[in-house]
Amino acid sequence: MEETKTIASEELLAEQLNNRDWDDFWLKLMGRCAWVLRKRYNVKWSNEELKSFSRDAISEIVNKVFITKKRNWNIDAYPDFEDFIVSAVDSQINNMLKKLKKEVKVGENEFLMNQNGETSSNIEETIISKELREQLFDELQANGADDNELLIFECLVDGIEKPEEIRKTIGLSEEDFHNAWRRFKRKREVIKQKLVTHGY
Repeated sequence: MEETKTIASEELLAEQLNNRDWDDFWLKLMGRCAWVLRKRYNVKWSNEELKSFSRDAISEIVNKVFITKKRNWNIDAYPDFEDFIVSAVDSQINNMLKKLKKEVKVGENEFLMNQNGETSSNIEETIISKELREQLFDELQANGADDNELLIFECLVDGIEKPEEIRKTIGLSEEDFHNAWRRFKRKREVIKQKLVTHGY
């Protein structure tokens, strides 16, 4: 069955633009950007650099969505407008970092990487979607993932990428974590295949 892609109308976009507290949403996005840059990419910039980069990333997405129309809101994939914007901003951060040739660390988040070891912005974008996150969780569960593997998955999509940080977060012994991590990595094809069915 082919995935549906319902693109938001001009009227719906105008409604989101005009009926939203953009001051509040902008602050949330700025905080999100700083968190992603520090936790996912381990950048060591000053607060001013973080703010400047974050403003540029958010402005670019707002421009692409509302002005140039280069970024469409697929309301089937992202029923919630804020989820769509957050995922788009995450993707924009990744693209900007690549363009600036900044050193980007994605830890051992191997199931998000392609064969060249590069992270796909589309996949990162998808992981943010609550709906797809739940589907991936269910898919892993259906393929025999135990509680520890599912906790590892939850940590990864929350941006906790370093194995030792994940181990401490979920409170496993080194041996138990090593075994769960190894089992989880064998299931990353399940995630990749699920993403393919969503057009990524």
